Amino acid sequence: MALCHYRYVYLKFAKLPPVWKFLESEMKVIYGLTVDASRTDAEIADLFGLKKGTVASIRRRLLDAGAISYLNVPAFNRLGCEAIGLHVGVTEPSERSDAKVNHYTEFCMRSPQVFQGLIGGTSIVLYTALRNATEYEEFVQNHNKFFSGTKRNSRAKLKSTMFPYELTRGTFVPNFASIVHRHFELDLPQPKVSFPSVVDVEEPDLSETECRTLVAMVENPKMSDRQIATLVGLSRQAVTRIRNKLVDRGIMTTVCIPRLYKWGFEICAVAHPKFNMEMPWDKRLKSQPRETIDLSFFSLSKADEAVANYLVAKFTDYSDQLEGLLAWYHKARALEETLEVILFPLERCTELRTFEYGPAVRQLLLS
Repeated sequence: MALCHYRYVYLKFAKLPPVWKFLESEMKVIYGLTVDASRTDAEIADLFGLKKGTVASIRRRLLDAGAISYLNVPAFNRLGCEAIGLHVGVTEPSERSDAKVNHYTEFCMRSPQVFQGLIGGTSIVLYTALRNATEYEEFVQNHNKFFSGTKRNSRAKLKSTMFPYELTRGTFVPNFASIVHRHFELDLPQPKVSFPSVVDVEEPDLSETECRTLVAMVENPKMSDRQIATLVGLSRQAVTRIRNKLVDRGIMTTVCIPRLYKWGFEICAVAHPKFNMEMPWDKRLKSQPRETIDLSFFSLSKADEAVANYLVAKFTDYSDQLEGLLAWYHKARALEETLEVILFPLERCTELRTFEYGPAVRQLLLS
């Protein structure tokens, strides 16, 4: 059996921008924040033997330069969503790249369910937050309707899959700590593995004020509580109380996202395996190499299929890093069919949405 089936996208790279070089102190701050974005400057300083003022200065500089960013990630399962949708496909090869990007940008603007999306060459991947199976079907039909006729010939042949929360184990909060740890080669302990877990679906039990505040926080993760208070017409103290409630109940999690394409990372790889059901799900999850989970910044796994997302610093490292991780599945005969891996060279791709949760949360809570 061949190791993988690839769909390559623009293998001839344009000239890449200079790779960012970080001081060791900057590396430690980035790593500390990707492990736990709620850490204060003082906590990071104590953890890595730095000065509090140095950490504060580094944090500001990294944020201003766009090397890192913050996100307030909602728990969609606690907002009434029953599933996450995966949509991968091939676009029309003869259509111009700029036309495809423009069409799919417009489609995503009309589709608040989409919170993550990438398009490049002839490939596309979209992730959606879905209330139920009806909304899943509506999304697929809306996609087909949007691209019907002759005005938009760039429609992708999408293969869509639902990952119901009740039947899925996932790392539902994006996690880049292990990628950062490996990239920086820091002499520090590896972060704890974020094993895929099952979560329950709940209807939101939030007041109107709490809903408005949550939407504002998700849409404006850089804003302070005082700024959010002005936006929603509350006191700063009230906003802080709501934030603490949302975090304590697991409805919202603040994470630090490294903008790896700005660091010179070249490849995003989306692996979509279909599994042999003769191998028990628990056995597969427990037996597979740590790195297959650890280095995927967003993973969803069902008994019969999964999706994992990897970022690779250099195209030349791809074979050693990713193929080595995936070889276990073949050796264990865990795959039902040939593994599909879609490669997106980041220099030639467009981010349709990058963990942009605001439109979906607004639709769920305020529509």
